[in-house]
Amino acid sequence: MQTIPGSRRGRTAAASAVVLAALLAGVPAATASAQVLMAPATAETAASQSDVQPEPTSPTAYEFGETLAGLEGEELEVTFMAAIIPHHRAAIEMAQLELERGEDPDIRTHAENIIASQQHQIDQFTRWLDEWYGLTPEEAREQAPREARAEMREMDRETKRTIRELRRVEAGDDFDEAFVVRMIPHHQAGIIEFLEPQSRAPHAELRVAATTGIVTQEAEAADFRTWLSGRH
Repeated sequence: MQTIPGSRRGRTAAASAVVLAALLAGVPAATASAQVLMAPATAETAASQSDVQPEPTSPTAYEFGETLAGLEGEELEVTFMAAIIPHHRAAIEMAQLELERGEDPDIRTHAENIIASQQHQIDQFTRWLDEWYGLTPEEAREQAPREARAEMREMDRETKRTIRELRRVEAGDDFDEAFVVRMIPHHQAGIIEFLEPQSRAPHAELRVAATTGIVTQEAEAADFRTWLSGRH
């Protein structure tokens, strides 16, 4: 998908970096989210000097972040968990493909960590939906606002397309690279989803889990960028 300067499609890796820098500086998540939405489209000025760059972060992820910013209380928690569970499942599927086809030991270790950490959060969020609201993930999705449901459907289509592309890559060193350039924007999209519950979820447990998700996925994305920068 071609990036359109000045549009939501232009808010890619650079905009996500604004969020992360704000978080590290102690800026509240709601403020960081607003900074993302006002960030200029500078996707072409990626930090890495490698010829190989991560794919752009999904514009729909930013739109969904805007939607979450307009929700409160139960509606915020239910909508977030309805979205992050399938998002994590997609990451696990991608990581399993890396274990099947990749060969770089560091990237394979990251894939193992992604499977473990994101399955743990899936289990947490599934349990909390049931304990707090008496909902399954599927019921939570049906209960989400109409705009959020539409954005979740689009994100589902995007992740399915990403996984199809990854499945077409042959095993070996090329697969490691294909995995990394797709996992970085997947993590960035997850970070965007975590921002609002990290600061505003009614349940402290969810605020902590969202913070953990941000820290873990940003650390992995940074490692992946470092790995890419040494490729060429």
